[in-house]
Amino acid sequence: MTSLFDIAPYLSAYHTSFLVLAGLSLVTLVQNFATAPLAYVREEQVPGMPLRHDHSKLSFRAVRTYANSAETFPAFGWALLVAIVAGSSPMLVNWLAGAYFVFRMAFWAIYYSGKGRIVGGPRTLAFVGGLLANIALACTAIWTLLT
Repeated sequence: MTSLFDIAPYLSAYHTSFLVLAGLSLVTLVQNFATAPLAYVREEQVPGMPLRHDHSKLSFRAVRTYANSAETFPAFGWALLVAIVAGSSPMLVNWLAGAYFVFRMAFWAIYYSGKGRIVGGPRTLAFVGGLLANIALACTAIWTLLT
């Protein structure tokens, strides 16, 4: 045996989803690592303390972006894994995982850049797009389990 795909060949249909999951894991870990030089080494932020400054500072945005990733990733990961284990449509699961990935990448790029309005701008639209993709994924998993 070289992988779980050998034992359960049906999992290969979800290859794209597994790539998304691994990619999001990596990006979240990189964000965690990046908070040190972007926020703490410059002493603009203090570990374990409330954030200082506002959205105008990259250090604030870097820590907030990582925190948002750490908060949203588990819900996505569990919804994705339950959808796969339940045997939800691979095409739908892969599409929703891909959409979530694109929206999260857009969210991060917009947040790090500091462009747009703080509320109701492109960052909010990217966040809501990812949230809706994740909700649809969770609903897909639940629907598959119930039917």
